Amino acid sequence: MSIEEIPQGADVNVLPKNEKKARELIKKLGLKQIKGITRVTFKQRGNLIYAIDSPDVYRSNAGTYVVFGEAKVDDMNKRIAEAQAAQASQEALAKSAANAAAQDDDKSPEAITADLQKASLLDKSEEAEEEDDGEVDESGLDPKDIDIIVEQTQVPRAKAVKALRAHKGDMVNAIMDLS
Repeated sequence: MSIEEIPQGADVNVLPKNEKKARELIKKLGLKQIKGITRVTFKQRGNLIYAIDSPDVYRSNAGTYVVFGEAKVDDMNKRIAEAQAAQASQEALAKSAANAAAQDDDKSPEAITADLQKASLLDKSEEAEEEDDGEVDESGLDPKDIDIIVEQTQVPRAKAVKALRAHKGDMVNAIMDLS
């Protein structure tokens, strides 16, 4: 029977000539086939793994095994990375679903009004900060101290002066308060 005569979808193994000879010799040596093994793996240094799916395994009386099948390189690092990526995508989908559900709940007029009020309060606080940026009385404070606070905290000069006054000239506490 040639390969062309095998019906499509049939579960038939076509073995190379050398493998047929090796199997015949193994039967003559008295090795016994072990059924039920679905996968055999061989590990090498550096997490390099060779895997044989659906192997034919033979065992001798001395405990030696002979394995027939197609060995494929199985990269463990790649498997771990794929598993982590799949887990991260599942978590992202779960978060987006939760966010979508939360947004759907806030479509009531009361929630919209509350959101608008929060936004207007934020605008007022920004305006108050802008008012603080004007001229500030720096009398009684060392300009170098103010410059250091501005440099360290990246805040406007008016805020630095205000914090320095609140802490009675103590630079460390003023920087900690603004950080």
